[in-house]
Amino acid sequence: MNQFSVLSNPSIAGSAPTYSDRGVESGRAKELLTSRQFHVCGDNVLNTLQYVDDTSGGVFLTGPNAAQRMNALRRLHPTIPMIVEPRSITHYIATPEQPFVLPPDNLFHTGDLAGALDDQRAMGSDLAITPTGQIASGDSASLKAALFAANALDREDTLLALPLAANWLSDEAATRQLVKAIDRSRHPVALTFIDPANPLGSLKRMRAYRRLIHETTGTVLAYRVDLFGFDALAGGAIASAIGAYPAARRLTPVGRGGSSADPEDKSPHMLIGDILRFTRSKHMRRHWFAEAPPIRCFCMVCRGDDIDRLYGDQADRIIGHQHNVLEIGRLFSVVGHLPPAQMRSAWAKLVAGARDAYPQLETHIGAPVRPTRDLDVWATPVT
Repeated sequence: MNQFSVLSNPSIAGSAPTYSDRGVESGRAKELLTSRQFHVCGDNVLNTLQYVDDTSGGVFLTGPNAAQRMNALRRLHPTIPMIVEPRSITHYIATPEQPFVLPPDNLFHTGDLAGALDDQRAMGSDLAITPTGQIASGDSASLKAALFAANALDREDTLLALPLAANWLSDEAATRQLVKAIDRSRHPVALTFIDPANPLGSLKRMRAYRRLIHETTGTVLAYRVDLFGFDALAGGAIASAIGAYPAARRLTPVGRGGSSADPEDKSPHMLIGDILRFTRSKHMRRHWFAEAPPIRCFCMVCRGDDIDRLYGDQADRIIGHQHNVLEIGRLFSVVGHLPPAQMRSAWAKLVAGARDAYPQLETHIGAPVRPTRDLDVWATPVT
């Protein structure tokens, strides 16, 4: 049975693969990241963790109460990997002298990077993430300082966080420098970009991001990303961590809020996997289904309800986040279990199927619907 009425992407059809039981490879970064789809969760984690697959999924917890939440959730979901994001990534700007936030009063009273990472592990995080500050565009000195300090640590439980201003992707020389830095990291790199809106919002940045992932020989986690996470997997990333809502799919600059085309519209962005697109419920009601019956979704959350039924209250937003976690997992089931060459082929077929599904939607509503620009980018070779 198709996931949605009206739409059919044949590359997603059929039963999902069955994953063998696996434990949580706590403390072993590469093993833990391999063949898992991660979700970036804030407050919504309390209501969405039940929809994360415990053999092929995991979560990064964000926000001021992430560690406390994890301790409570661990008892309920002991087989799901949980990793706490350090607050530095959202609240601190890196400098060459201090690329990390290293509180002197940490649990082990060492005041150094190793102690900060040990703190995270002692609090229960399955991996430790370097508490890197946001690295401004062109700040090569801070980038090198973070890389040098992390490389001095001989441990296998660590991710080097590189939260970078999106303009690193706007300059070819800067992008090449990032490739070299990632290549030199002894730890997997949690790579994410910073922008008030969409860090990959221009064709130039989209293409640069793809080249970076394709060219590096380092181990990359595409972190706080949208569906580019799947393109990153096809390009060689070890894993991706996708947010169920926009604020979890990007970083905003320290001291600034994110921007939105319609700040008053709080209706959830619903992922429609068959066309590889997040679209707000309100937009669908107003522009797609104003004069046509809404398409229906048959996921475990929607159970045949209209895809555009949700509004902006908290209860509806939670339902939207739950739907998105399931849809991200469904897409991962198509590509995530495959070896590299087959994964690239499966992703290409999924993208082609999404492009072919747009005419189905247009026929149903009797109006043109323009595919997203990223879908066009994914359909072209990396250049």
